[in-house]
Amino acid sequence: MTVLDLTSFDQIRGVLAVSPSDLPDEILTPYSLEDDLEVDLDGWAEGWREVRDTGEKRQQTLLKLYAKYRCAAWVAAAGQNFMFTRFTDGANQGQRSDAEGFEKLKRHMEARAASYREQLEEALSATYTATRATLFGRATPSRDPNIEGRS
Repeated sequence: MTVLDLTSFDQIRGVLAVSPSDLPDEILTPYSLEDDLEVDLDGWAEGWREVRDTGEKRQQTLLKLYAKYRCAAWVAAAGQNFMFTRFTDGANQGQRSDAEGFEKLKRHMEARAASYREQLEEALSATYTATRATLFGRATPSRDPNIEGRS
């Protein structure tokens, strides 16, 4: 399943290094990550839809990377609630992470998202600066309208 056509549940699971059996779509769907991501992007990236649909390749890539790591941070924040941390088969026992591990993972994902956001903002400002229209111009008439009549 995709999130605003910017990232997918598989990509989010990939950066969190969890399998679909540990974090199935049925758990991710109720989070409505698309709502959170849309509000987030609307707050700082005006025109993100145009970038997604028709923007430069680098801008699109940075936007997708931001979305992937931002969503992964939100999921990691709640990871300890749905990902088991200790498992055993009776003879052997293992542990994946604990609350501190998920907090560290969340901070790492947020730092990556912040890095991509900064790069995207720079790329967008460079585009807007380069395409800024001149609002004022100057034209010099071929005759002085106060002295010379029309011919």
